Amino acid sequence: MTTFKKVFSANWATPAAILTFLILLWIGSMTMPRFIFPSLGGIFEALWEVLTQRYDPLFTTLVRYIVALGAAIIVGWAIGLLMGAFRQYFGAYMRQVTAIIQAIPALSWVLLAVLWLENIEVRIFATTFLIALPFFVIAVYEGVRDMDKDILEAVDQFRPSKWQVLRVLLIPQSFVTLIMSVRSTAAMTLKLLVFFELIGASNGVGQQFSEAQTTYRVDLILAWTIVLVIINFIILRIIDAVEHRVLSWRTEAVVR
Repeated sequence: MTTFKKVFSANWATPAAILTFLILLWIGSMTMPRFIFPSLGGIFEALWEVLTQRYDPLFTTLVRYIVALGAAIIVGWAIGLLMGAFRQYFGAYMRQVTAIIQAIPALSWVLLAVLWLENIEVRIFATTFLIALPFFVIAVYEGVRDMDKDILEAVDQFRPSKWQVLRVLLIPQSFVTLIMSVRSTAAMTLKLLVFFELIGASNGVGQQFSEAQTTYRVDLILAWTIVLVIINFIILRIIDAVEHRVLSWRTEAVVR
């Protein structure tokens, strides 16, 4: 019984959230006309159709997502780390560049990419990469800036080189904020990529949303939404596993 209570207390939130989502779908299907909100059975039939017959667009979107997000993480981590290490010149300059990139609306990037870039894959990669990049740059840079001053002064007593400071202090510190930023940015990046596909691509999940809207397949729109929610849960679980392994030394404060 004790073991069951421990397992339940650690894993109750996910099924509870899924049950809440299903209840909301059921309420919508019971209170709205069928042509606006299909029944639960119709939604799950469309979900089965997506998983068995329309999986190619999903695979295309996931490959684009992994490539664009991975590139944004690596480049953003490198830029943020160098900004923190060389704040007076490189850091000051890149803060302004990052602010400009972040201030440009996502729709502007999409429309310009459609006009400037002929290749669809380059178009989707560029827009997704440029939207996600500033989040990782700022997170890593702020994480390096927030490092304990006493630690820096203690290490400075040994007269380390710039490379030694980077390798021993700044790189490990940057991983903490990098993983935290991935947690908060991963889902947003996926949503933006699907939106970019809707506007500037001829395939992928975004194009499937457009096709479902054109043919008035509300069941397919909800089915694709459920698929994206499931993918987001999987992404969060992967990030949790990486965080637990890489940052296992960090303790979690619990309010009793």
